[in-house]
Amino acid sequence: MSQLNILSFCSQKIAKVGLSVIAGVGSTLLLSNPLYAATLGNNLIVNGDAEQGVGDSVGNVVSPNIPVIPGWTATSDFSVLKYGATGFDFVNPMGNTVSVSGLPDANNPGPSNRGLNLFYGGGSRASSSASQLIDVSNLSSIIDAGKGGYDLSAWLGGYETDADNVKLSLDFLNQNGQSLGTAFITSPTAEERNNTTALLFKYTTGFVPVSAREIKVVLDMNYVRGRVNDGYADNLSLVIKEVPEPSMSGSLILGGCFILALRLRRNRPLWR
Repeated sequence: MSQLNILSFCSQKIAKVGLSVIAGVGSTLLLSNPLYAATLGNNLIVNGDAEQGVGDSVGNVVSPNIPVIPGWTATSDFSVLKYGATGFDFVNPMGNTVSVSGLPDANNPGPSNRGLNLFYGGGSRASSSASQLIDVSNLSSIIDAGKGGYDLSAWLGGYETDADNVKLSLDFLNQNGQSLGTAFITSPTAEERNNTTALLFKYTTGFVPVSAREIKVVLDMNYVRGRVNDGYADNLSLVIKEVPEPSMSGSLILGGCFILALRLRRNRPLWR
C-alpha cells in the first residue's frame, strides 16, 4: 500500500469515528415516549409514574390495606400517595395529638407532568421498597457489542426537614441471575431541598454490561425518623439506546494512525 493510500485509509477511519460520536449524540436527543417494552429508546420501567392503581388520599394506609401496585413487588408499607393527600392526626407517646399535614401537592417543587400519584415510603415508622425485573434479552446483540447505553432518571425527594431518603438502583444480571454491576441515583438531602417538601430531578447514564439479560430495578425508601416514611419518588425512567462503542476504540484508531504516520515519516527516504 502506498503512503498516500495509507494516509487516505486513516483519514477515512478518523472521519468514521467522528460521525459515530455525532450519531450517538443525536440518538440521545430523539428518545421516544414510554411504551413499557424492551425496545430501544423507550422507558422500560412498568408503571414508573405510579399512575396505575389506587393512590392513598390520606397518607396513613398500612398493610394489609395497601392496594396492589401494578408492575411492582413491594415490601413493608411501600405505597402510592395521591398528590394533595389530606394527612391525618395521631396521638404521640406523650398523649398529645399531632397532625401530619403538608404532604406533596401540586404546589410543591416536582415534575411538571406529575399526574395524580407518586410513590411513597408508607404510613409507618419503617423502611420499605419495591422492585421489578426487566427482560432485555431481545437487546442482547446490542448489549453484547458494548453499544447498550442507558439513561436512568427520576424525581426523588422528601418532607420538609425529615431525613427519610430514597435510592433508585439498577442491578444488571446475566442469564444465570448473577450480578454484573450496579448503578443508582439518590434523593437530595433536606438541606438540598431547602428544608421544604420537594421532589428534584436526578439522573445518571452509562453502558449496560456485556452479557446482561435482565435488569432488576429497586426503589428503596429509607426511614430515619418521623411518624411516617416520607420518601417520595415519581416519573421513574430507564431508557436503553444504541450508542457507539466506548471512545477507547476511536482513540486506538487515531493513536494507531498517528504512530503509523510517524513511521512513514522516518522511513520516507526509503520510499523515494
